[in-house]
Amino acid sequence: MEVRESTPDGGFGHVDHPLLHQRVRDPRTDREGELMAVVREPHGYVSGRQQYTRTAYVRGADDREFTAAPDTLERA
Repeated sequence: MEVRESTPDGGFGHVDHPLLHQRVRDPRTDREGELMAVVREPHGYVSGRQQYTRTAYVRGADDREFTAAPDTLERA
């Protein structure tokens, strides 16, 4: 069985974000933590074309990660 280590663009679909590895706040939940990664993930198909969404992974003070919309994150 072949195991795929990464996406064709390299790096498991990770994308850059200006607040990467900085303290951020998610205004929707009012939670804070360090932005660990932003990942581009497949979301479905529209008119036969693959659609993607971006998900931010934030590590909270309790060392557990939660997800957030990357476009809404604020510097904490």
